[in-house]
Amino acid sequence: MLTTITAAAAALSALSPALPVDHRTVEMDGTSFHLTLATPTATITPGRPVTIAGHGYNPAQGIFVALCVVPEGVTPGKPATYTSRPTPCLGTRGSGGVSHRVANGATGEHTSPYGPGGSFVVDLTLQPKISDGVECDVNVKCAVVTRADFTATDERRLDLYVPVHFRQK
Repeated sequence: MLTTITAAAAALSALSPALPVDHRTVEMDGTSFHLTLATPTATITPGRPVTIAGHGYNPAQGIFVALCVVPEGVTPGKPATYTSRPTPCLGTRGSGGVSHRVANGATGEHTSPYGPGGSFVVDLTLQPKISDGVECDVNVKCAVVTRADFTATDERRLDLYVPVHFRQK
């Protein structure tokens, strides 16, 4: 499993510069972490799995990987604007194949541990409707994001945004 995670993360990060990606360097507990989040495409087909990979995360802090509304004032690719929690999100807290929690030592159906170098690879099946009246590409901008899990909800240093759009049916 760890070999698969490492290989997939390396493959995604080694692809062309056109690969949808967000990255930033953060200082946590006296260590610099070089976070990278990537998806294979910026256009998602509703109901089809999409592979999301990341590396460089702090393995001591759990994260959620999910599709979320980009908050007002946040500009993906500009970490200085990442001051508001990405919310609402599709399937928060790692549920139903639409979000996932990555955390060492944690258990749960939609939770997995970090791989080497703070890496992860998850497959999510996404849809544009986040909730009633909240739909990507209709009335909100959305992104695949990472954010600190419920153990540090207000921690913004682990936020990354890869903007996505959905294919029309």
